[in-house]
Amino acid sequence: MKKFWVVFTCLLLSVVLLSGTVIAIAADENSVIKAGEMVDGDFITGGVAVLNEGTILGDFIAAAQNLTNTGEVEGDLIAGASQISVNGRIGGSLRVAAADLKVNCTVERNATIFGSTLTVGEDTVIKRNAYYLGGIISASGRVMGNTSINAGNVTLGGIYEGDVKINNMTEGSTLNILPGTVIKGKLTYEGVTKYEVPSDVQVGSYSYIRIEPVNKTSVQPAFSLWSFIKRIFTLLVYYLFALLIYKIFPRFFVRSGDFIEARPLSSAGIGIATLGSLVAGSLALILLLILAVFIIKGSVVLFGSLVFLFVTVVTILFADIPVSMWLGNIITNRRLSVPARLAAGLATVSAIKIILELLKNLQGISTIARIILYIVNISIWILGTGALMKSVFEVSKSANRQAEAEEFTAETSENAEM
Repeated sequence: MKKFWVVFTCLLLSVVLLSGTVIAIAADENSVIKAGEMVDGDFITGGVAVLNEGTILGDFIAAAQNLTNTGEVEGDLIAGASQISVNGRIGGSLRVAAADLKVNCTVERNATIFGSTLTVGEDTVIKRNAYYLGGIISASGRVMGNTSINAGNVTLGGIYEGDVKINNMTEGSTLNILPGTVIKGKLTYEGVTKYEVPSDVQVGSYSYIRIEPVNKTSVQPAFSLWSFIKRIFTLLVYYLFALLIYKIFPRFFVRSGDFIEARPLSSAGIGIATLGSLVAGSLALILLLILAVFIIKGSVVLFGSLVFLFVTVVTILFADIPVSMWLGNIITNRRLSVPARLAAGLATVSAIKIILELLKNLQGISTIARIILYIVNISIWILGTGALMKSVFEVSKSANRQAEAEEFTAETSENAEM
């Protein structure tokens, strides 16, 4: 069950991250709807601060650092941000993810809410099902459907018309059900130690599902000395390979890092488009393989497969390079040489991944660490791939302009001689 929720949360954050990045690129510059204003249709935006105090007749989709909604949204609210505050009324479903998330609104359909720190206020009304995922959750209000909660620490209050399930409470997890809480359906508690429902809490029925505690003696260390040596050796080989690319294509190499620094959202958007192309390419190859049996020659399928494989390998292997150059530029303030900046960036990326790998094995924060590591990996791939594709396009365009200029010069010379 725990693995299911980790996968589900990663998928949810992927949707928020991927769609949010495209949104931020395509969005109108206006990211504020003032009180009394109305948007006739969907409102898709992104930026540092996004605010809705008016009325949105369609869906409200946004990616921002800070997002606040105090108005009405007739459709769904789908958002990802560092901090989110949702008030007012949501006519559709609420699907939001943030590090710090506060919800105190009416949701006409379902609510799927993920946050490191999640607070659901007492004025919240969710008219269908609620799914709460996070590290620390304080949930009140009213849920008319079923409720599912995954968290390390849970404080529960309010009224629940349907069933409530508290999932995967480990040794360090805590559940506190406040006096006066009403659960009209069935309360299911899944945990290591048995939970006794307080006498001042109303519950239709109660079920305890015991899970086995983690056997600490069987837990393998995240990194042995040998695995650490292998990781350092792999990093060194990758660094030397990246330097070889730099020596062969110096302008291409540096340009990819500069592109992320100058236009990070565009880089991410191109990376997402490349991801879509790879998915579409996989389906196209399957179709080609089917048609090859009846119509197309095998050489066509082989050529298409090789091209697709080449693009896939390049994006997987080289995505870290532009991101490392970008981080190296920031860390060193461009005062050092390109190889030194690359080394600083690669070391930073590797250190972040190693720390998250270690945190994955710690009780209480393992789920959060896995999700953050997943976000880091997919963000690096998206940004790096977008920068690579953009640099390839710019280099190709420059080569075409150079060829056209040379052709024009040659034609001019011939006409002059005549």
